[in-house]
Amino acid sequence: MGVMTREQNERFVITSDRTSGDSPSKVAPKRHLDGVFRVWTGGQWSTIAADAITFEASEDADDYIKENSIRLMENG
Repeated sequence: MGVMTREQNERFVITSDRTSGDSPSKVAPKRHLDGVFRVWTGGQWSTIAADAITFEASEDADDYIKENSIRLMENG
């Protein structure tokens, strides 16, 4: 599973490269990133975009990913 920063409503969120309903896979998706994605809430993944923790800058979200990568992957 890949984790990335994505812009949402002039803020930035952390998303998974898997859409809801995808089976777990260690291979990157070959499709364009669209559809319903899971967002990080600070403690788990959710398909509800409004539940996401947000960041003012993409760098802040990227730093969060670096500092919490194990936790993000374990909950994937």
